[in-house]
Amino acid sequence: MSEKERNEYAEGTAVFFPENHVFEIVSGKTYDLTDPYDKAEWEAIEHCPFIAKSRNARDANGNLIIDGPISTPKKPTRNGVAELYVDHPGLDTQRRVSHKQLVHKACSFVYDDPRGVDGQINMARILGKDMRNQPTADVIDFLIRVAEKDPKKIINLYTGDDIALRLVFIDALDKKVIQIKNKMYLYGDNIMLGATDEAVINWMQNPKNQKVLELIKRDTYPEYYASDEK
Repeated sequence: MSEKERNEYAEGTAVFFPENHVFEIVSGKTYDLTDPYDKAEWEAIEHCPFIAKSRNARDANGNLIIDGPISTPKKPTRNGVAELYVDHPGLDTQRRVSHKQLVHKACSFVYDDPRGVDGQINMARILGKDMRNQPTADVIDFLIRVAEKDPKKIINLYTGDDIALRLVFIDALDKKVIQIKNKMYLYGDNIMLGATDEAVINWMQNPKNQKVLELIKRDTYPEYYASDEK
C-alpha cells in the first residue's frame, strides 16, 4: 500500500481487502456504489468469471456466459461458467426506449425524404435493392423494415455526406464501368478501388483520386458530359 492509501485506510475513507479474503455472494445481493464498503467489495469481485455482466452476456465466441452454447442432439452442451449475473434496475427498459427512439428517428427520415420518392428509391438502391419499377408503398415499406431492424443504418445514410458517391458507385457497377475481379473492385484493367463497398467510397473521397473519379463519372454518365465535348 502506498502512504496515501494507508492514510485513507486509517481515516476510514478507503476500504481494502486482503488477497485471501473470501466473499460470500448470493442471488439477490445488492451493491450501493455510493457506499465505500459496497464499492470496494464490488470492485474486488466484478471480474469474477462466475459473474456475468448481464443475463444475456456472451463470451468471445458468442456463447451465452450463463446458458452456454446452443445444445444440439449431435453436440449436447453444458451450461456456461457463470452462475450469477448483474441486474441493473431500469437499464433494460431504458435500452428498449432508446431503441424505439432511434427507430422513430430513422422512420422520420424515410417519410420526410426531401427528394420524395426519388430519394427513397435511391436509398433502397444504396441498401442493395433496386426498386425503380416498384410501387412507392413497397419502397417505403422496405426502408421502414430496415429502419425497424437497424435504425442506425438508415440514420447514417440520411445524415452522411457521401450519398452522391454511393449512387455513382452503384450506377458504375450497373453499367460495368466498375467490375469485380478476384474479389476486388476495379476500374479499367488495373486500377484497384478496394475490396469492399466502404473501401471504394473511401477511395472516392480521397482527394488524390479525384482525376480518376472524374473519369469514372464520365464513363458512367456520358450523356451529361456530351455537351462539354462539343
